[in-house]
Amino acid sequence: MNFQEIIKNIKKLDKKIVTIIINGLKVSLIFCLIASFILVTYNTIGEPNTYYIGISLLKSGLFFIVAFIIYGIAFNKIINE
Repeated sequence: MNFQEIIKNIKKLDKKIVTIIINGLKVSLIFCLIASFILVTYNTIGEPNTYYIGISLLKSGLFFIVAFIIYGIAFNKIINE
């Protein structure tokens, strides 16, 4: 599967699935912003636990962003078949 096929699949998504993906991306973005705020707090305070919490939340937020996109495409493919 090349990049142009992925773009075609994204353009053919159902409207309901697109709204779910967009809402999921918004929640994930807020999650990443909270993680970034925690990492800035670590920069000022220097407590090692805040660093690990911030990095873990940032990793989770980025995973959720990718997961919402991939699962949305997969779910659309299941519905169409």
